[in-house]
Amino acid sequence: MKSNDETAKRDSTEVESDSSVSKKQEIEDEDEDDTGMEDEDEVDSNNPYLWSADEEDDDSPTINYSNLQDPEPEWDKDSYDDHELVFDADGRKGFSSDKAYAEFREYKTMCFKNRGFIDDPFRSIYPIRDLDDLWTTTTNRQYLTDIASLCVKKLNEQNGSSVEVVSIVRGNLKPGGGWKLYITFMAREYPNGPPVEYQAKAMDFAGNKIPPFPILCRPASSML
Repeated sequence: MKSNDETAKRDSTEVESDSSVSKKQEIEDEDEDDTGMEDEDEVDSNNPYLWSADEEDDDSPTINYSNLQDPEPEWDKDSYDDHELVFDADGRKGFSSDKAYAEFREYKTMCFKNRGFIDDPFRSIYPIRDLDDLWTTTTNRQYLTDIASLCVKKLNEQNGSSVEVVSIVRGNLKPGGGWKLYITFMAREYPNGPPVEYQAKAMDFAGNKIPPFPILCRPASSML
């Protein structure tokens, strides 16, 4: 089985970028963020549990990613709501033509508007291309179905609804200390109802030491 990081690297697309996505509070462009987007915290460099040294090489510390975890975000809060897309006035300088810059702006705007549910190299969000490939002991499709079902369960508990997962359309992944999943799927909102496109976000971690937890689950139309 290919690792998630390898798949992410394979699917990555080199796209010219400027520092145009910023928090409304004028924080630095999120392209330089760490592994999480929802309620992200900076790495505490004084935390001894985040560092380890390789005795065979030298005493230079390296980050121990197994101890680097994102805080659990608030349910039904989309971090994209806290950001706006703004392009630098000098952004045109890095492009060979007005056409190339216009295409870059159009593509980056499309990525931002889709909130992680299409591949977005600006935020290190990559597609899970083969749904029938193995995840660990199951297929990518079944794994995404399980995670989407977890999000739907949370949605139903909160809203008193009866939404159920029908099938997976696609899935995206943002790798890191934990990985963020962006899942588009078809669902029924009531028994024997017509399929409706839904989208869900969740976090998961390696080693099954921390159970996955849902971030949000909404009809796809409400994301636009």
